[in-house]
Amino acid sequence: MNEHDTNLRDLAAMFAMAGLLMRGREDIRIVDSAFDIADKFMEQRQPQAVDEPDAGIAALKPKRGAKK
Repeated sequence: MNEHDTNLRDLAAMFAMAGLLMRGREDIRIVDSAFDIADKFMEQRQPQAVDEPDAGIAALKPKRGAKK
């Protein structure tokens, strides 16, 4: 994990911790739970194999058949 990923994980944990506190979850181990959530976030960011050759972010895909 590089410095950027570490910073992103810490940021995700911070937001997760804020959310847990706002929901009144003070009875659990807040820091451990926040970093567990952050780790799940980081796992979802990993590139995954996609069968579709032109797969990507839907909002950035060019429209097919669009005429000017």
